[in-house]
Amino acid sequence: MFLLIINLLEIVAAVVGTMYIQKYREDRFSRYFVYFLWFIAIFDTTFGWLPTLIGNYKTLAFLRESFLAENQWAYNLFDLISFSFYLSFFTHYIESLTIKRISKSLTIGFVLSAIIYLVFSGSFFDSPSLFGLIIGTFLLVSLIILFYLQILQSETILNFYKFLPFYISIGALVFHVVVNPIFIYGQYYEKRSPEFIQVYRFILTAANIFMYTCYIIGFIICSKKKKSYSSFTS
Repeated sequence: MFLLIINLLEIVAAVVGTMYIQKYREDRFSRYFVYFLWFIAIFDTTFGWLPTLIGNYKTLAFLRESFLAENQWAYNLFDLISFSFYLSFFTHYIESLTIKRISKSLTIGFVLSAIIYLVFSGSFFDSPSLFGLIIGTFLLVSLIILFYLQILQSETILNFYKFLPFYISIGALVFHVVVNPIFIYGQYYEKRSPEFIQVYRFILTAANIFMYTCYIIGFIICSKKKKSYSSFTS
C-alpha cells in the first residue's frame, strides 16, 4: 500500500507540474524539474513493483534467480541520478560564480567517486551505497543552505512564496535529511527486525507525502502569479 501511495503522489506532482510549465515556459530549469518528476514516477512504478511482480506471478518465475528479482541495484543508480539532478538544479540558482564553479566541480567529483565506489565496494546489488547517501546528502544540504542565505540577502525574500525553487528546496531538504539515515541504517536492521520495516515504511511514506505536497503547493501557488517570478538566473 505504501508504494501505491507514493506512486500516486509522484504522478499527481508530475501532472500538476506539467500544467505549470505549460503556463510558464520561460523557466527552463522548472521544465527540467517536471521532466525529472516524470522520470521518478516512471522509474518507481517500474522498479519499485518489479520484485513484487516477479515474486507473485508464475509467468515471471523464471526471473526469480536473476538480478531483477531485487531492485537495490536500480535504486543505487537512481540515488546517483537524483543527487546529480538536485545538485545541478540548486547550483543553477546560485548567483556567486565562485560557488557555482566549486559546486559544479564537487558534483562531478561526487558522481565519479560514487560510480567508483559502486563498482569496487561490492554493494551495488545488495545494499544502499553508503558513500553516495552520506556525501550526496551532505553536499545537497550544504548547497540548499547557501541557497537560503542567498535568498535572505536578496530581494527575493520579499516574494519568496512566489519562487518555485523555494518549495522544491524545502521538500528535497526534509526528505533527504529524514529518509537517507533510515536507508543507511536499514541495511543493518531491515532483515532482522520486522518492527524496523514498519517504522521504515511509515517514515518513507510520510517523507514522500511531505515532499510531493511541497512540490504540488509550489506549482499551484506559483501558477497563480501574473508572470513567472525569479530574481535569479533562469
